[in-house]
Amino acid sequence: MKNEKIIERQTAGMSRVKTLDFASYGIDNRALWDNLPPEMKKEITDKAAKYGFSGDDYISLSLFRDFKKTGNRKRLENVYFEKRRKLSNLVLAECVHGKGEYIDLIEEGVWALLSEPSWVIPAHNSYIRDTEQADTPLLWRPVLDLFACETGEILALTRSTLGSRLNPVLVKDMEWALYQRIVLPYISDSFWWMGGQGPVNNWSPWCTQNVLIAALSLDHLDEKTRFKVIRQAVATLDLFIDGYPEDGACGEGASYYHAAALALFGALRLVEQATMRDFSPVYGNRKIKAMAGYIEDVHIAGDMYLNYADCSPKAGWLGAREFLFAKATGNSAMAHHAALDYMKYGFEEEDNSYNLYYKLIGVSSYDEVKKEAEKKVDGSKPAFKCFADSQLAIWREKDITFAIKGGSNGESHNHNDVGSIILYKGDKALLCDIGVETYTKTTFSPERYTLKPMQSAYHNLVNFSSVMQKDGEEYKAENVHFDENSSYMVLTGAYPENDGLRFYSRSTVLDREKMEITVSEDFDTGLTPVLSLITREKPEMKDGKLAFESFCITFGGNVKCETETMEITDARLRAAWPERLYRNLVTLEGPLSWVISFN
Repeated sequence: MKNEKIIERQTAGMSRVKTLDFASYGIDNRALWDNLPPEMKKEITDKAAKYGFSGDDYISLSLFRDFKKTGNRKRLENVYFEKRRKLSNLVLAECVHGKGEYIDLIEEGVWALLSEPSWVIPAHNSYIRDTEQADTPLLWRPVLDLFACETGEILALTRSTLGSRLNPVLVKDMEWALYQRIVLPYISDSFWWMGGQGPVNNWSPWCTQNVLIAALSLDHLDEKTRFKVIRQAVATLDLFIDGYPEDGACGEGASYYHAAALALFGALRLVEQATMRDFSPVYGNRKIKAMAGYIEDVHIAGDMYLNYADCSPKAGWLGAREFLFAKATGNSAMAHHAALDYMKYGFEEEDNSYNLYYKLIGVSSYDEVKKEAEKKVDGSKPAFKCFADSQLAIWREKDITFAIKGGSNGESHNHNDVGSIILYKGDKALLCDIGVETYTKTTFSPERYTLKPMQSAYHNLVNFSSVMQKDGEEYKAENVHFDENSSYMVLTGAYPENDGLRFYSRSTVLDREKMEITVSEDFDTGLTPVLSLITREKPEMKDGKLAFESFCITFGGNVKCETETMEITDARLRAAWPERLYRNLVTLEGPLSWVISFN
């Protein structure tokens, strides 16, 4: 259903928007900080002991312009994020000890952020979506990107949690910067993620959440401005919800869930607090419940997740935020999974370790999460899960997880992967989706699909001679059908119109008793069909079979196979994969079926 305006309905007729109060996280709440477990205090203290600020933290104009010249994002971003990570961890350490020993360093960190002329990162330095970035920030018109908003959140919570412990002149400087760099551009300018410039994505809740913290934590902000902030936030969040499929699937992949649906939850909590409305009807909404549970639905085992689009299979462990979202929406399985992850991996988030809000939520939720983790809960997953709107289906049997996606090649963070399959045994990938390399200027440019991980030839699909799938929402699966044990889809339309490719369909059948998966490729073409299979294990080809250590593929027709070694050197890919993967190119003589069995 479109245009539900879930949040607008819940906040209709609001007569007051109050300042957000973060006193429960503050240094003066000694009941919180003194009673943390010793191991958490030690972790926080050990991290803070490593941190200081120096001239090495300076972001020069030449460093800002380096992205424009070279396309490299990391050289600046490493410095940028480390400053924010230092400050957030030092704030936690001061709250733990409460004796002022970290105040000088914290004020140095605050000064380091205030001294940056602009908080936007170079890769986002533009006013219109998908346009060329300027090599120099326009200081009188700040760009509100993901990380400018997050910088505002860190400074706002530093001020709120430490209060009078900080130099009052510096506090005034922080308040001025938050108003000039966050509040004023938010209420007087327009950025694509706010709505009105085409589809929105994870930027919308992520930025909105952090703007709400930065703006509504300012107790001197007048009532009229607070209303402007909250009304814009509500409009943006409703647009984001409206653009989500009814099945709750995150089209950008599992790793983006934490910045999409989960950031929405963070924003909802803040709107609920600021408007003093009961949001239980929002959390009970069918779509919101589906959005919340998506990350649990695509969990495979351990820290591995199904990873289509620009998503790593290591999509980040769950923690306090996921626990609270699951609890609010009544998802007991996800709440328990999140609690177990929290106790295993710690209270800090893996991918967003600089966000102070998330750290404070993790600290303050410890007792409740620990109690949940101590429960005995059946962790088994459903044998079949279908996301009908997104055309993603998952089958599970014993320790096998098998998935296939339809959809289109016009999705956010898209790869040309319509019809691609993923296969796991336990937490070990057998047929892999490799994900995306470290972001560069090319990643989000017209040259995006020159990158191999974006191409259908580097997914588990059939390509035809030099004809690969094409990007764009018109390139999609058709006649898609899923049931408890099988799938069927026509994939002809995912490839550019070509007289040589007249028809291509793929169907799958899972035989749960034999523990075999049959994949049938049916096509009508004058081109050479080549099945690409990306694997962790190197196979041997013998007797018409591809034999791997963990599984075997038997072909029901004549094939020829060549195996390429893919050296994995990119840091982002290496975080999820071993030093090498294998790309198996199986040339088919005609339509056939291939059967996967397990050793």
